[in-house]
Amino acid sequence: MENKILIESNNESKNSLDRLVSDYISKNMVNSTSNHITNRKSDTQTRRLLLYLFTGTRGSANRLRIILLLSNRPFNAHQISKELELDYNAIQFHMGVLEKNNLVSKTGQRYGAMFFLSTFLEYNMDAFNEIVSKFQPGET
Repeated sequence: MENKILIESNNESKNSLDRLVSDYISKNMVNSTSNHITNRKSDTQTRRLLLYLFTGTRGSANRLRIILLLSNRPFNAHQISKELELDYNAIQFHMGVLEKNNLVSKTGQRYGAMFFLSTFLEYNMDAFNEIVSKFQPGET
């Protein structure tokens, strides 16, 4: 039986999240086995961290949207807030949480700092992809 993950989000971000997940799955999941040299399973603590950050907290839907957006290219906080139509302060808060948990890296200082996926998240992308694949668009 396949586990499904339901993420609570408000109606404004629901369509955006559904679209980002669908785009991410279509781009990355089709060839996910060919992108990795070995098909390894990530450790339990990493999977728990990712599940907690992306499904277990109130801001999980927004953090998932941010990571899906950053999987395309680096953005600064202002660009992320405009793209996801979220408050700049909310983006700063979520970026702090993601940076503290080593899921994003920051280059530069203050306003113009660019955020991109961390090496840790790229190494554990299989665990992240597993979480995204269990996400059911339209059921938030």
